[in-house]
Amino acid sequence: MKSFKEKGRFEITLGIKESVAEKPVKIVPPAEIMSVYLKQHLGVPTQPQVQIGDSVKFGQILGDLEENQKVYAAVHSPVNGKVIDITTQKNPFSNKVEQIIKIQTEDAKTNQVFEKLNPETASKEDLLNRVKKAGIVGLGGATYPTHLKLGTPNRITNLIINAKESDPNTSSDYRLMVEKPDEVLKGIQVMAKILNVHDIIVATRTKEGMTPHLDAILQEHGIRVVRMRPNYSIGSEKLLIKEILGYEVPQGHYPPEIGIVVHNIATVYAVYEAVYEGLPLVSRGITFYSEQTGGENLWVRIGTPIEHIFNFLNISPTIFEKTIMGSIFMGPSLESLNIPIEKGTTAITGFSKDRSKPYADEIPCIRCNYCNIVCPVDIYPQLIMEATKKENVTLLKKLHVEVCIDCGLCSYVCPSLIKFTPYLLKGKKLIKT
Repeated sequence: MKSFKEKGRFEITLGIKESVAEKPVKIVPPAEIMSVYLKQHLGVPTQPQVQIGDSVKFGQILGDLEENQKVYAAVHSPVNGKVIDITTQKNPFSNKVEQIIKIQTEDAKTNQVFEKLNPETASKEDLLNRVKKAGIVGLGGATYPTHLKLGTPNRITNLIINAKESDPNTSSDYRLMVEKPDEVLKGIQVMAKILNVHDIIVATRTKEGMTPHLDAILQEHGIRVVRMRPNYSIGSEKLLIKEILGYEVPQGHYPPEIGIVVHNIATVYAVYEAVYEGLPLVSRGITFYSEQTGGENLWVRIGTPIEHIFNFLNISPTIFEKTIMGSIFMGPSLESLNIPIEKGTTAITGFSKDRSKPYADEIPCIRCNYCNIVCPVDIYPQLIMEATKKENVTLLKKLHVEVCIDCGLCSYVCPSLIKFTPYLLKGKKLIKT
């Protein structure tokens, strides 16, 4: 079985990815009740643009803000239907109670929402405005509004498309490369025109022959394919840049400041749909997996409850003790299966009772140093944990907790079964307050 090889010779098995990767994508129909959060992006929440009792059309704006609000992304209806409630519900990604709109689905029809654009004749401003209107965010999990990243005032010399898909429980990006290669190329070309960049790299973990059509058309259009070594952590934006280009983004700064923009390949496809098909971001690819049932690659509308997906797959949720949304290392455990798919959802993973609590038998730290060895950004998780317990902000700053990329490797390798990640997250919050 293949594995990712990390620092200190630690390995992460790729059994899940291998078992699901070659399964074609299945389209999940919308649920009877769709639930759409008004904040599915990094930034400020949008405000509801509809009221209870309103009829809504597929692609209609549900949440938006005034133009002077900078960091946000519009939210659209995934179905034709009727607004039956505007309430609040805990969002597992933010761990906060946030506004959510519930829609009674009338039908599963889709249709063109915006006028289709010809990228060869459309201006950069028109293309960028389309990305904004479509509500596109980074679909690798970060959910930063894509129009802001593409609209950087910095001069960009390199565009990197992250198709590495590091998480061991996801393969939906790979399926895009296999099933939608021409669309992926067109999306890359739109991004390149907006950024006025010519040096484009697609970073992938695939080997030659796995995505032959995509490889051929990328080469034909002068786009380099860089095949990455098998490693989990270098999927992170700054580490990816260092691995490919040898540039280190200074602490406290961002890639565009040194002339580099990185976008996930799923985001690329969303840009294609917005420009060429006139569609807002209302659906995305995810991977479902459990040891009991195996896995599937799915195309799901945003707002679809997890429970509905289980029903579609003919899986009883009672067989799982715990369900995780997103990365198997970083994703939150769900308190309810009524939680809907969001723009940033990459995966759903179900765990049986014997697998659901890997950190239940924690013992005191034995000072083995494994967490420090495996850390891809060379910080000290154990020392940060102690500083967080004492709420020692001065020490947390000296230990550079803000550099943490939330990869979860420190928790994964700990022989004492210490879950470091919550302490690192809390530490980052402490230095901001």
